[in-house]
Amino acid sequence: MEEGKRPFVDYEVIKGDDPFSFEFKNNSANYKTLEWRFGDDSLSLEESPSHVYLRTGTFEVNLKGIAEGGATARKLTVIKINPDSVVKITTQKTGVENQVKFMVESKATLVSSDWSFDDDKTTSTELEPVKDYKAGSFNKFAVKFVTNKGSVIEISKFATTEGLAEDITTGLTPKVSKDNNGGPNNNEGSLKLTDNNINTKWLTSDNLVPMNLTATLELASAQTVKIYSMTSANDAQERDPQKWQILGSNDNLNWEVLDTRDVLFTARFQTQYFVIANPKPYSFYRWLITKNRGDNGLFQIAEWRIYR
Repeated sequence: MEEGKRPFVDYEVIKGDDPFSFEFKNNSANYKTLEWRFGDDSLSLEESPSHVYLRTGTFEVNLKGIAEGGATARKLTVIKINPDSVVKITTQKTGVENQVKFMVESKATLVSSDWSFDDDKTTSTELEPVKDYKAGSFNKFAVKFVTNKGSVIEISKFATTEGLAEDITTGLTPKVSKDNNGGPNNNEGSLKLTDNNINTKWLTSDNLVPMNLTATLELASAQTVKIYSMTSANDAQERDPQKWQILGSNDNLNWEVLDTRDVLFTARFQTQYFVIANPKPYSFYRWLITKNRGDNGLFQIAEWRIYR
């Protein structure tokens, strides 16, 4: 081997018998040693190692080849293991009014499950538990599955008597008719409306009585939003929204009223969920606030989220 010559580094990623298992076929040349790092704090010096990830996530596989003279080369590959791609959870009506059974399909062999339900603070270790819910309610649950190889899948979703509801707010940038004086990126700007953090808020002065304030979300494609939530902010309940409408549009010009509310928040950081009675697919969703609790121009809200 020529001293100082850089190694050639290459490998193939071969999927194993479950979504967490991989084999790495080494195709490198001109190297003395190899160092494999799998993106989860593990290291291998084998030629063509196999590896089992113990959790879902995004991992950078980095192979470093070291030549006789010390020259190095690397190849990096990203592996993504999404919980929803490993385990699919659905619900099925049992025939008993407002009762559903959780159904589980998995690409891995599951050996245990641990469910927790926020609505009544109960738990279950059954693979497919049965739950009674109130009609029209919106209920958060979380579940942790463990596979026969020790890998962990953690999933958190929302369930209703009609099925699961998926949060599709993440990544959406709200456009508002009147922003905070410091702009959307301010500590209390409109970007805080959908940042999934109830400890931040959007605060603005609309200066109109009656109020006529809007926030609009644009989706990449038309989605049927069945439920939405609002979370009150940290102080001054007089700034809370009280009267509003949710509207839908497919051209950002013609709008249909989907839901109308007159609501009082009874606590700070309180999340309330609202069901849209007759949902349809739209590419744009608009929140039109016509009155706040104090009947003045100062308005605040911690979070607005939409669910399909």
